[in-house]
Amino acid sequence: MHSSPPAKAAATPPGVSGRAACTVPAAWSSRPVAAVAVLGACLAQAGLPAQAAPDLQLRIEPSLSAGISTIDRYRSDAGDRIRSDAVATVTPGLRFSLRNRGGRVQASVNYGLSAVVYPTEPEESRLRNRLSGRVRAELVENHLDLNLTGSISQQPISIFGRQTDDESVIDENQAEVRNFSVQPVLRGVLGGVVALRASATAGFSDASRQGFRSTGQNASLALSPARAARLGWSLSGSRSISDFQGGRETTSDRVVGGLSYRPDVDWLLSLRSGWERTDIASVQSQSYDNWGAGVVWTPTPRTSVSVDADRRFFGNSYGVSIGHRHKRTVWSYSASRGLSEFVGEGAVAVSAYDLFFQLFASQEPDPERRDQLVRDFLDRNGIPPETVIGGLGYLVSAASLQERHQLSMGMSFRRASLSASVYTSRSERVDKISGAIDDLSRGAVRQHGVSASIGYSLSPRDSVSLRASASRTDPSGDRAGSSLVSLGMSWSTRLSQRTSFSVGLRHTAYDRADEDDYTDTALTTALRTSFF
Repeated sequence: MHSSPPAKAAATPPGVSGRAACTVPAAWSSRPVAAVAVLGACLAQAGLPAQAAPDLQLRIEPSLSAGISTIDRYRSDAGDRIRSDAVATVTPGLRFSLRNRGGRVQASVNYGLSAVVYPTEPEESRLRNRLSGRVRAELVENHLDLNLTGSISQQPISIFGRQTDDESVIDENQAEVRNFSVQPVLRGVLGGVVALRASATAGFSDASRQGFRSTGQNASLALSPARAARLGWSLSGSRSISDFQGGRETTSDRVVGGLSYRPDVDWLLSLRSGWERTDIASVQSQSYDNWGAGVVWTPTPRTSVSVDADRRFFGNSYGVSIGHRHKRTVWSYSASRGLSEFVGEGAVAVSAYDLFFQLFASQEPDPERRDQLVRDFLDRNGIPPETVIGGLGYLVSAASLQERHQLSMGMSFRRASLSASVYTSRSERVDKISGAIDDLSRGAVRQHGVSASIGYSLSPRDSVSLRASASRTDPSGDRAGSSLVSLGMSWSTRLSQRTSFSVGLRHTAYDRADEDDYTDTALTTALRTSFF
């Protein structure tokens, strides 16, 4: 028998004596990228208190995908060919996660940079970023947290512009939207009786190349009992400042006091009342009374119901969340009506990844391992993680009121998966003083839609998927509405453990009365590989 070589001893960076060592897997010794990543983990670990002695768990997964699409676009009414293109897309990507066993450091970042190349018209070629990231670090145990979030995505600029569900199509109505925020949170207990939570949030949303940008700051302080009891209370105060490029800066102050009652472990009832002062709905700041109530019901670990309703300066505000999951099925209903104060918040939709991440919660409670489980599952069934299950986005330049209802479901079987969603939404501007121009400056916008996707594993290596979606936009006034219908199917095969190849066919029809509507058909091929 051959015995395995002994594992390398844990390495401690110079000048970090007395701190926990970074464990370097022996298999990584010949991988330069991984070695650099471990060094970064060591440096991050060196900044933590010695008594915490955490073992950092680091995962870095570079990837590369390349594809070619041929697209034929026709004018729907006349049947004339508008253009025929071949599009090449190359996307290097990186998935990064970092955490320690005590949970004091948790980071998850997914980034991809796509080069979209039109060989016949190179001047239309573009670089496109995609990012989703979240970092949480407990800097001082039980007292100070730091939260960082960031995202980069492609969104339509206007709901009235030409729409497409294919990111490889370069269109003047597409914008790259960047959202980032940083939030330190201070927690403590005063006199062993009152729990204190103070936070400050700074964020910005940017699509400046199209003239859309907003910044926001929020500071809040909340007091509540240090120990849970049947009867509870709360007191909170906050100040929010938002500023839109091309619009104006607005400030809101709010103070709210509340009472809560827990008749048993499954129920939580709450009442609240307060005061707010804001200049969003008027030139000068005005004061308003507000009040609200809430109910939370969790009859089982797999079922939850949450309902909140408030009276605010803009009218009624509410939030409803109902979720139920079986072993292989998850149902989710959400309804909300509230204030939106950022550029990229024109619409909020659920992705296939989000839905199945919730579904697999009972199978894998650990978020990091569940992330890998969901991505492997979607990959086997040929469903892109970013597949949107409901909603077309657009950009706004002033505070707006967003109302949305969405019912989603996901099912996972041994060889198949199913996800579906139906939604309706209504948006209108709250800040009617602003002179900024966007989709809501001339009135409200309604959207309705439905989408579904099915994946089936033909074998351990081969899978097929079908996707269909339809959406309708109805603006107020004399503006023309539009509709977008898309059908797609694909076949994918796994060439090796880390490499897959796929072929897909998609048909899209866009219809609007006063614009050049179109239909297009695209044949796509893609090769994807990861390196770890």
